Amino acid sequence: MKIKYEDVLVRMGANKYITKIDDKMKNLILENISLAEKLLQPKYAVSFAKKNIVGDVIYLDDFAILSKDIFKLLENCNTVCGLIATIGLPIDTKISDMLEKKDILQAFILDSIGSVAVEQLVESICNDIRQKYGETTFRFSPGYGDWGLQNQPAFLHWLGAEKTGVILSSSYQMVPRKSVSAIMGIK
Repeated sequence: MKIKYEDVLVRMGANKYITKIDDKMKNLILENISLAEKLLQPKYAVSFAKKNIVGDVIYLDDFAILSKDIFKLLENCNTVCGLIATIGLPIDTKISDMLEKKDILQAFILDSIGSVAVEQLVESICNDIRQKYGETTFRFSPGYGDWGLQNQPAFLHWLGAEKTGVILSSSYQMVPRKSVSAIMGIK
């Protein structure tokens, strides 16, 4: 994976028309991009299922979803795709090390780079799915709308997340932190 400098600037909150980045900051960002690219351990899993509706519950194999938002998202779809993607634990570990050393700026930069990297990975997976299966809905993740985070354990089980090394904390947060799970319909 090659991480784009411009995408990192946007993630950091920079406005390309207003924000001035001096050479020292640019070099620091580029050094952290280089470091991150060495630390990346991208993994993902994808699952497909035919949508089966019973009342107001959507079943994907043995995984049940009770969500008006998901019901609407998948309204015109017969096939559903779920995905889990992560860039791995090394970036989390490096960010924690930087924070322990009170190197807040570098931790912030690396955190931004990690966010860009996982989003880039997810977009690549989604683009592959679209090329193979056609038009899809937008992605929707547990914790958005009325699809609560408490649905994350069953969703990750259905996805086969154990293959990626992603686990959940007691508050349903994914570890590694730079991980994304999402569902989308195939139109």
